[in-house]
This record gives sequence, structure tokens and C-alpha cells, in this order.
Amino acid sequence: MINRKQIFTAGFWIVGAFGLSQLLRLGSNLIVTRLLVPEMFGLMAIVYVVLYGIAMFSDLGLWAFIVRHKDANNEKLLDTVWTIQVVRGWIMLFVIAVFAGALIFITKVLDIDIGGVYGDEQLPSLLIIVGLTAMINGYKTMAPAIESRKLNRGRLEVVDLIAQIFGTSVMLALAWHFRSIWALVAASIIATIVNVALTYKIFSYRHHLAWNKEIVKEVFAFGKWIFIASALTYLAQQGDKLIFASHISAAELGVYSIAIMLIGAIEGILEQLNYKIGFPLLCEIVNSSPNKLKEKYYYIRLRMDLFIFIIIGILIAIAPTIIEFLYDERYSSAGQMMQILSFSLIGVCMSKLGLECLSALNITKIRMKVMLCRFITVFIGLPILFNYYGLLGAIWGVVIGGVAGLPVQYIEMNKQNIFSLYLEIRVLPMILVSYILTSLAIDYSGFTLLIIDLINEIIALGGFINE
Repeated sequence: MINRKQIFTAGFWIVGAFGLSQLLRLGSNLIVTRLLVPEMFGLMAIVYVVLYGIAMFSDLGLWAFIVRHKDANNEKLLDTVWTIQVVRGWIMLFVIAVFAGALIFITKVLDIDIGGVYGDEQLPSLLIIVGLTAMINGYKTMAPAIESRKLNRGRLEVVDLIAQIFGTSVMLALAWHFRSIWALVAASIIATIVNVALTYKIFSYRHHLAWNKEIVKEVFAFGKWIFIASALTYLAQQGDKLIFASHISAAELGVYSIAIMLIGAIEGILEQLNYKIGFPLLCEIVNSSPNKLKEKYYYIRLRMDLFIFIIIGILIAIAPTIIEFLYDERYSSAGQMMQILSFSLIGVCMSKLGLECLSALNITKIRMKVMLCRFITVFIGLPILFNYYGLLGAIWGVVIGGVAGLPVQYIEMNKQNIFSLYLEIRVLPMILVSYILTSLAIDYSGFTLLIIDLINEIIALGGFINE
């Protein structure tokens, strides 16, 4: 039985380690953006979009399968799931290589100008090298899933943080000396190797290749809707970059990726809490006290919404100032982008934990329906908005896509008697309150600085007159 101490401890490690991770990422990003040109970040953004897409299109929910399984400590089960993961890693590398080869064939052999970021001659080689991380990750032990069942997140978060530190150190050193995009590539490879190696070093779990047909069948039965949902999730979440890559330059995409990164830091914390704490906790409630599911769900949501909606209001007020303070003038347009993208966090708050709640009830098909709504909205809405209102208008399409699936999700939650419209929207006004208070604070501080400068001028003038 999961207790409050376990929840608090897991939350502390996730928020603490992930927070440090994001600070490290931001700090290194501030340095690297001064060493490398924006085009490099736009190019790497597409590399990761492609890799992430192949990962999502092959996702069978192996982590969730272990977390939910009643006999998750069964050695045969763990070995079979691990073997599936290894095979998936090699398949991903093969698909990436085929995709890179197709780009070379189109651009070099057929001499067709694809245009945008996709036509960059470095893209194929970048894809293949970074694609090695997919194969390496395939050999990672099932320790994260097993430990997450008991909310033992401490050592897992430390492993991720140490791996990031190694990768960041390599990236900064190479970027400083060579000013090359390969510094970003090397960081990804090193971080992945260190992460997998530490997972084996710290945890005692060891696996052998195994293939049990009944377990494989069980995995695919569980993961079929997750597979479809993951594919649609990718298209919905990364569709903006896929579309923008053919409409804007690599430099513009690089600036957009900065805004996405800063908003993504907050979204990442939310996803970590929902997935690594919310889902195991809700599974425990479903198994022990299903009649309390709605109460516990909104108990968690209230605390999460209060924090995030206040943050949203603050971000809308100060996003341009943040960009101006952190980056040089080449990235100034990211401020307005970040303001708009702040609204996307509303959709994250109002959907993520609800989907985990339904997954705990073994209703995984709903995730596919929600992501289908988002996918349609993004791929139809973004090109139209871009055509009429330009890049900023299209970014509003990203925000709209984040909430497009809520009606479908709420209908299913209502069927399961775990939905209340009032409890869903009760904290929304905090965004406006937070925005107004932050704006007033900025105006007040600006007015105060103006008065101080005026007083100093008067004093200086008085001294000049006395002389």
C-alpha cells in the first residue's frame, strides 16, 4: 500500500531532480546559444522530432505494462518485456537509417530540392548518429518500471541527472572549442551511454533474452491502443515542428525551439508528476478503494492546478522580459511566442492526469481518441492559421490543439462517474488574477525606478547649481 510519505518522497525527488535538470539545461542552453548559430538548434529540433516520432510510433507501453501488472516481479515476464524493448531499439535504428537514406536518395540522386530544414545536407548523417541512442536505450534494464511501482524514484532521478551532467559537460567543451553542431550530437550520445551504464551499476536487475508467447500476446493486447495513441500523440505534439520545418527557416525554427524549451520545462515537470506518481497512485486507488477515485483525483488536481495556473499568469506577463534578459537580440521574437505557448499549459493540466486516471481503469482506448482530435486540429488548423496570420497565428493553433480532445475525454470520465465540470474549471480564474498582480508589480517597480531616477537627476542638478 502506497502511503503519503512515499508520495511526498517521490514527488520531492522528481520535482527536485527534474528542476535541477531543467536549470542545468537552461544554463547550458544560455551558453551554447552564444557559441552556436540558431540554424543549428532548428536542425537538431527536427532530428529529435524524427527520433521521437519513430519512438512513439513503436510505443507499446512497456513501462506502464510493468507498473500495472500484478506479477511484475516475475523473472520470465521481465526478461520477455526487456527482450521486446531490445528488439524495438534495433528496429528504431533501422527505420532511422532508412529514413536518412531516403533523404539522401531524394536530394542527391534525384536532385530534388525538398526545401526548408528537410533539405539540409547534414540532416541524414545527424539522424543516423543520434539514432544510435535508440538502440542503446533498448538495453536499459526494467529497473525504472519496477522501482516506480513502489514510488522509489530517488536513485532513478539521480541517474538521469548524472547522465545529463556528463552530456552537458561534453556539449559545452566541444561547442567552446569547435563551434559545431556535433557538440549537440555528442552530448546526446554520451548522456544515453552514461544513463544505461549507471542503471546497470546502481540496480541489481539483470535480464536475459527470452520470448514467452503468452506474455508477448499480453503485452500487445495491453499496448495496441497505447501504440495508436502514442503515434497520434506524436503527430499532435510534434506536428507544429513538422509543419513549420517546411514553412520557415532553420533560424526561425531555432528561435521557436527556445520558446518551446522554456515552456516545455514546466510541462515536463507536470508530465513527470502525472506519469511517475499520479499513475501508480491512481492504480493503487483503483485496486484498493475504487469508490474514492473521483475524490482523490480532484484532490490531486486542485493542488496541481493552483500552482500551474498561477505560473501561467506570471509567464504571460513576463515572458518577453525573460527572453530579453536571458538571450541576445537574435532570439527576441521568442518572447511573444512564449507568451502564447503559456496558454498551452492549461490543456496539459486539464487533460494529463485525467488520462492517467482512465488508464488506471484500463481504459486505454480513450487516449487514442483524444490524440486523434488533437492531431486533426493541429494538421488542419496550423497550415490555415499560418496562411492567414503567419507564425504567431499558427502558434495559437498549437494552444487550441492542446484542448481539442477535452470534450471526448470528459464524456468518458463522466461515464466512469469521475467527472465534475465545476471541479475542472474552478481554478481557471487564478490565471487572470496572477497576470493582473504580476503586471501591477511590474508597473509598480517600473514606476518606483522612474521616481528614483528622477530624484537622482534632481540631486545631481542641485549639486551642479550649487557649484
